[in-house]
Amino acid sequence: MKIGSLLLSPLGYESQMTFWMAIAVSIINAVLMAFAGYKFLQMMQLSSYKMKGYFGWLKDTKGAWWGRLIMLSFLSSSAMLITNVLLKDFFVYQLMTYVGLVFYFIFTIIYIINQYSVPQKTPLKYTRRMTRMVVVYGILVFVLSMGLLTLSINYIPYFSYGALGLVPMFVPLLVCLAYYIMYPFETLHNKGFIKKAKKRLLEHKNLIKIGITGSYGKTSVKNILATLLSEKYVVCSTPMSFNTPLGLSKTILDNLESRDQIFIAEMGARYVGDIKELCEMIEPNIGVITGIGNQHLLTFGSLENLYNTKGELKDYISVAGGTMFFNGDNQKCRQMASECICKNVVSTPFEKNDRVYAEDISYDQQGMTFTLVFGSEKIKVSARLLGEHNVSNIVLCANVCLSLGLTPKQIADGIKKLLPSPHRLAIMPSSQSLIIIDDAYNGSVEGSRAALKVLAGYDGTKVVITPGLVELGKMQQKANHELGVLLGKSADYVIITGTTNYEALYEGLKESGMAEEKILRAGSLNQAVTQLYEITQPGDVVLFENDLPDNYS
Repeated sequence: MKIGSLLLSPLGYESQMTFWMAIAVSIINAVLMAFAGYKFLQMMQLSSYKMKGYFGWLKDTKGAWWGRLIMLSFLSSSAMLITNVLLKDFFVYQLMTYVGLVFYFIFTIIYIINQYSVPQKTPLKYTRRMTRMVVVYGILVFVLSMGLLTLSINYIPYFSYGALGLVPMFVPLLVCLAYYIMYPFETLHNKGFIKKAKKRLLEHKNLIKIGITGSYGKTSVKNILATLLSEKYVVCSTPMSFNTPLGLSKTILDNLESRDQIFIAEMGARYVGDIKELCEMIEPNIGVITGIGNQHLLTFGSLENLYNTKGELKDYISVAGGTMFFNGDNQKCRQMASECICKNVVSTPFEKNDRVYAEDISYDQQGMTFTLVFGSEKIKVSARLLGEHNVSNIVLCANVCLSLGLTPKQIADGIKKLLPSPHRLAIMPSSQSLIIIDDAYNGSVEGSRAALKVLAGYDGTKVVITPGLVELGKMQQKANHELGVLLGKSADYVIITGTTNYEALYEGLKESGMAEEKILRAGSLNQAVTQLYEITQPGDVVLFENDLPDNYS
């Protein structure tokens, strides 16, 4: 009560009860807004805590989620204002002004329920960083709520608690403000975490460190290489798609052991300088570039920036005196190899050479079979993988393995143990006796071409479910139009999910000659699956191609 008395006069509150009521309502509102701001916090996390990605999402969605919050503010404020005006002559008016809050809380809870009912591919993860950000965001909501209540109670009595209804419209901005407030701390915290990981790496003096980057295929090549090298060495590699400084640091601190002989680091990049930063952290002896395309062109800004950023690995290895391996299937990789001043190997998987190449590829429902040629030695191998691009990946990894002393037999034994990476051209079980090919993680033009080649190798009706390709900047519409043409030539039906690329895909499909009734549209992946079962029968083939994250749904 003493604190309340001290604050009553400066804040203009006439009674302690009104003051403490405002405090309580502001706290409740901060909790509600923590839930109401879920989508914006999720997008901040999916954008890798980059404001460019966050505002890009707002722009791409035309502020749809922000618009819903503005509508929530309008309805809530209007309901509370009308309630206050209508009840102003009641003898219990002071008590009745709180009735308007009921409308606000009801509308907000309805909004939250509807928000959480929308299917999410990548839900918000309450990491330590996100938890800190939510706490700061909640404090900001409390301060704003208290400020608006103080002003309205003292200067707009008929509005009173109605001012609380204005808070939701500020949610996107409060998320940004929370980010900027925490930015200095998070930067220092991350540097300390990375420094600790680098120190751990330095303790492994004889550790062979391999860096893998590229516009596509990084995770697949990393998994293949780790499996093959395990035939001779003790290997530690980054899990899943951990390819950022923090992801690599976590792997080093949690997984790297003293007995490990090789560390394989997947290196991701969305901005110029990202690969250089990772190289300075890991200090790789060997570099592998899987391919250079136009993925993430939106964040790189230009093809030149993208090319130079991938080349940062080559530049580092050249100075360090290591060895580079390039995927010769990719023209940009060949170009980069010609510019490389250090020892390098260009892998040519389908051209005869004196190292290793592949021939006689065939597919079945279990995967594929092909022959690996090591000079005069030929070994027939089977793998539970699909696609010529995976043969290319295997040969690329075989070249690395040969340089590290593995025998052709050890490489062949490793290939037998390969498993498809989740959502990367993996055959999935189906209760409807369909052949389901899951390529949902793919998001590149090259990967889509490879997936459609695999699709062409099967009989039966072929159905592709896709939302198209994203993060291609000015090239996005053209790339999706071309993808639509390819889909029209490869599939019998195409189900387009979402709205981001619908028009470009549709025009490409029509150009290819596909009948309009075979071009279907679905608002979500669940709707697409429902349509799928209406047009297929046992033995048909379904390709799930590039399941976009929530940023583009």
